[in-house]
Amino acid sequence: MINMYDIVPRPCVDFETGSEGKITLLKPKFKGAFALKHLSPFVKHKNYKIHLDDIGAAVWKQIDSRKNAGIIAEEIEKEFGEKVSPVFERVGAFLQQLKTAKFIEY
Repeated sequence: MINMYDIVPRPCVDFETGSEGKITLLKPKFKGAFALKHLSPFVKHKNYKIHLDDIGAAVWKQIDSRKNAGIIAEEIEKEFGEKVSPVFERVGAFLQQLKTAKFIEY
């Protein structure tokens, strides 16, 4: 098991902030030079859009390449209280999902 105070998440994708603080992550559909040149002109949207809920948006706003995951979990617990209990497990699982999807790095 990883100690959350030992990992510092860093964002790897762009995002948009919408109304009421809603966060939408933008993951590029194409990365390779060939795909960018030959395929991207034919698609309407160049990014996949992933909409985060209130808790996910709050976690994303805390990710700044300086705070470790333990501090982020503590901040989320202060903001949402019992709604996110057990906070370390939930924030840890969410960060792992973001890492697996290559939205963040440690």
